[in-house]
Amino acid sequence: MLRRVYLAAAVIAMVATPAFADDTCGPMPIGPAIPAASDLSGKAVEVQRAEVLEAYHQVKAYQAALKPYRGCLATQDEADKAQIAGWNPKKDAEKIAAANQRIADRLKLNDQSVDAESQVATDFNTLHTAECATDTDPKICPKK
Repeated sequence: MLRRVYLAAAVIAMVATPAFADDTCGPMPIGPAIPAASDLSGKAVEVQRAEVLEAYHQVKAYQAALKPYRGCLATQDEADKAQIAGWNPKKDAEKIAAANQRIADRLKLNDQSVDAESQVATDFNTLHTAECATDTDPKICPKK
């Protein structure tokens, strides 16, 4: 009797682990609010540089936060794929379908993080380009 209880507990733990594992990555990091290019107009060049530099540091911190998040998603995917490889396609069809759905959901999260990062990069580049319209320092705004 005890053996069955332990076996049932082990099976439940194995089946439930992937469901809990999805939460281990936490929420997707939130990108910084990049000032609009129009926010620079009328400001001194030094103030513009400071704002662009601050935005640059925020973008870099955001990108650094995305790396472990995406790594966690990939680790979870690999864990699900490893489980799928050990399952019988006929007997474990429901578990395989659930694992494949989790993988698909994580792929969507990864794609959303890439889209968000691209938007932040585009916003920063727009800001930097606007700043370079008035900044003549070749170290900050090299002319092509």
